[in-house]
Amino acid sequence: NPVGDDIRLDVNTVLSYRHFCNKIWNAVKFVLAALGPDFVPQPPEETVPQHPMDRWVLSRLAQAAGECGRRMEALEVHGAIAAVHHFWLRSFCDVYLVGDPVHL
Repeated sequence: NPVGDDIRLDVNTVLSYRHFCNKIWNAVKFVLAALGPDFVPQPPEETVPQHPMDRWVLSRLAQAAGECGRRMEALEVHGAIAAVHHFWLRSFCDVYLVGDPVHL
């Protein structure tokens, strides 16, 4: 910190990140339960998404990863976090998981 050694801590931001971590935890539990105990993932290079929702969410993930990378290269950490946050909440949880969980 160029001005001093003080750390700015906003309680609302901390609570927001806590909520986000809880959302990650719940989504992962949901996906693991939907996949079942016998699920064995295929290597990524052998995986060809057939369902339109799978292709859609992977395209959104690619966009978010690109945005996150660009922001990190520009040292814009908040923008990188926002890209990840937006993908997880708006694309993965709100659309992909809620839309049609049969594709899992």
